[in-house]
Amino acid sequence: MKNSVPTWAEKRKNGLVSFLFFDGILKMGAPFALGMQIVGYFVLRDAAQTTGEYFASSKTWLTFFLHATAFGLIMGFVNWFRSEKAYKNETDISPMPGEETKDV
Repeated sequence: MKNSVPTWAEKRKNGLVSFLFFDGILKMGAPFALGMQIVGYFVLRDAAQTTGEYFASSKTWLTFFLHATAFGLIMGFVNWFRSEKAYKNETDISPMPGEETKDV
């Protein structure tokens, strides 16, 4: 489990949307998007384009926000469900509504 049980219980209480925004988009998506922009500067930038022009371009900012949002949401969902599974295993709580119980 990535988070301790008390930490996950607190994050879990705040809800999925909050987790996706803070832990997904801000903590994972933004650093990924920053890395992609740096790679993009060296690989995808037009030869005649200056550093200022590249970072002032609306295309640069659009791709930054798309990378941050897409990667952050995907990783946020993955981490949410992995943490939920680990939390359930460690605390032995009843399943979420709509989930079936497993008989051992």
